[in-house]
Amino acid sequence: MSELISKQRWWNLLEPQWQQALCEAVFSNAGEQDSARLDALQSLQTIRLAGPSAPFPNVSFELTNLSGLQFLPSLSIVIITHHKIENIEVLQGLSNLKSLFLTDNVITSLKGIEDITGLEQLYVQSNQINSIKPIERLVNLKEFYINDNCIDSLDGLTEAHAELLNKFVCRPNPMLKQKEIIRVERELGIICRSA
Repeated sequence: MSELISKQRWWNLLEPQWQQALCEAVFSNAGEQDSARLDALQSLQTIRLAGPSAPFPNVSFELTNLSGLQFLPSLSIVIITHHKIENIEVLQGLSNLKSLFLTDNVITSLKGIEDITGLEQLYVQSNQINSIKPIERLVNLKEFYINDNCIDSLDGLTEAHAELLNKFVCRPNPMLKQKEIIRVERELGIICRSA
C-alpha cells in the first residue's frame, strides 16, 4: 500500500500540464492512474509528445517545459516537438538518453545536455539556439540537426566528433558564415549539410 501511495504522490507532484500530456499521449485519456499504469510510465524507454501543430499530434496543447521528464529515468528516446519549450536543463539527469528530438520549440540553449555522453541522435532544428558549445563532449553523436536556429559558430564540434558524426545538418542558419562551414569541413573533416 505504501508503494501505491508513493507512486500516487509522484504523480501528484507532476505539473498539471504534464499530467494532462501524459494522460493524452500515454494513457489515451484514461481516468484515474492506478499502480500498474504508473509503473509502466516510470519504466518508459520512449516518449513522444507532439503538439497540436505537429503533423501527427498526440497532445492537444503546447507544453512550456520539460519538468515531467525528470521523473522518467529509463527514457532512451525522447520526442517532444511543436511545443513552447525554452529550457532543456532538466535533461541533465537522463543519462540513458540515446535519441533526443526537440524540433519546433523555442529553445535558446543546449545547456543541460553536456553530460549525456551516450547521446547518438540530436535533432533540435527550428528553435532559437545560439551556441552548440554544450555538445563538446558528446562524441558519440551520429546525427545532429541544428539547422534553422541562431548559431553563428560551430564551436563545440571537435575532431573527436568526426569519427561517428555522419549526418550533420547545420544549414540554413542565417547567421552562420560560409567561412565557418569551410573551417569545420577542412579542419575537422565534418561535412556540413543542408536541410
